[in-house]
Amino acid sequence: MGQPRTELVREIIDALNRADVAALLACVDPDFEWRTLESSPAAGVYRGHEEVRAYVEDWLATFEGLRIEVDEMTETGDQVLAVVHGRARGRGSGIEVENRYCQLWTLQDGAAVGMQEYETREQALAGLGG
Repeated sequence: MGQPRTELVREIIDALNRADVAALLACVDPDFEWRTLESSPAAGVYRGHEEVRAYVEDWLATFEGLRIEVDEMTETGDQVLAVVHGRARGRGSGIEVENRYCQLWTLQDGAAVGMQEYETREQALAGLGG
């Protein structure tokens, strides 16, 4: 059956923490859809490897020391809810930023097909099954 869904999500987050965009993309479907936090400076929907690559590379160019820690992870069917704590430092400003938010991952056939970010756990729970 392959690895548990939570392990795949951890693998993707670990790749992001290593700034290994190729490893991240290897874990996601070619049509992967990343829906960012609405409050993000780069809010939007990024579809497919090229858009996701550009989005992640832009963040890596803007911030140094990008780190996402998983506080909690729950698997429900084909979805994984990850409560995460992100932090980084602006490359130009040196300003430290921190944010706690949720990621709702949808997985099929051993790959992530989508991820939506939510401000709160309650919002993410409301998105389960969607």
